[in-house]
Amino acid sequence: MKKIIFILFFISIQFAKAQTPSESPNKPPVVPMPKGNSKISGYVIDSAATKAVEFANIALFSKITNKPVDGTVADEKGAFSLNRIAAGDYKILISFIGFSQKTIDNVRIEKGKDLDLGIIKLASTFKQLDEVTVTAQKAVIEEKVDRLVYNAERDISSKGGDASDVLKKVPMLSVDLNGNLSLQGNSNILVLINNKPSSIMAGSIADALKQIPADMIKSIEVITSPSAKYDAEGAGGIVNIITKEYFTGLESERGRRFGKPFFYFRTKRKLS
Repeated sequence: MKKIIFILFFISIQFAKAQTPSESPNKPPVVPMPKGNSKISGYVIDSAATKAVEFANIALFSKITNKPVDGTVADEKGAFSLNRIAAGDYKILISFIGFSQKTIDNVRIEKGKDLDLGIIKLASTFKQLDEVTVTAQKAVIEEKVDRLVYNAERDISSKGGDASDVLKKVPMLSVDLNGNLSLQGNSNILVLINNKPSSIMAGSIADALKQIPADMIKSIEVITSPSAKYDAEGAGGIVNIITKEYFTGLESERGRRFGKPFFYFRTKRKLS
C-alpha cells in the first residue's frame, strides 16, 4: 500500500512540473541592484524665484551601466532623499515641467557615508513674449443701432469717380441713370455733409453729388429712422456724407461749365 501511495505522489509531482511554463531563454534574468546604507539628500529650488520646486523628479543613474538604479520625488518644500544607496559612482538627473533638466555628474558614494547635495537650482524655461499690438480695422459696412455706415475709405473699389458712384455701393441706396438718389425706393431724402445741411444740396442733388470727388469721401451714413428734429423737413431718411476734408466755405454762386451748372467750394485738410 505504501508503495502505491509513493508512486502516485511521484506522478503528481511530475505532472505539476509539466504544467508550469518554462521561462523564455531570451528573457534576461532580473538581478536586483545591491543595496547599501548610504543616503543622498538635497533641496530643489527655482533659480529665478528662489522658491521650492515641488514634486521635482530625481533619478539616480549608475555611471558604469548608465541605467537608473533608484529615484524619488521632492516634497512640497523641494527636499528629497535617496536611501540605502550602495557605494559607487553615480549621476543624478533632476527634472520638472517648465524647467531645464539638470545633471549632476561624478557623484561618488563611499560605503557608510551620506552625501548632502545642498541647494540645487533649476533654470526656468519660461520665455517672456514680446509685446503684441493688435490693430483693429473697420469693416467696409458697419451696422450700428440707429444707422448703417459704409466706410468708403476701406473699399479699394470706391477710388475714382464722384459721390454718386460711391453711393451706388451703399446698401439700401440706389442711384438712377440721371443721378437721382433714393432710399429703399423713397426719393424724399435729406442729404447732409459732415452732419450738417449744406447749400450745395439746395438745388439738384444729382448735380451736387457729381461735384464731390469720390476720393474726398471717408464714409456714408444711412439713417432710415430720423430723429424728431428732422420731422419738419419731412425726410423719409437721411444720407450723411462724411468727408476726409472739412468744407470751409461753400459758394452760393452758380456758374456754367461746359453748358452745365456746377458748384465750387474751398476745403482744408482735417486735422487728426
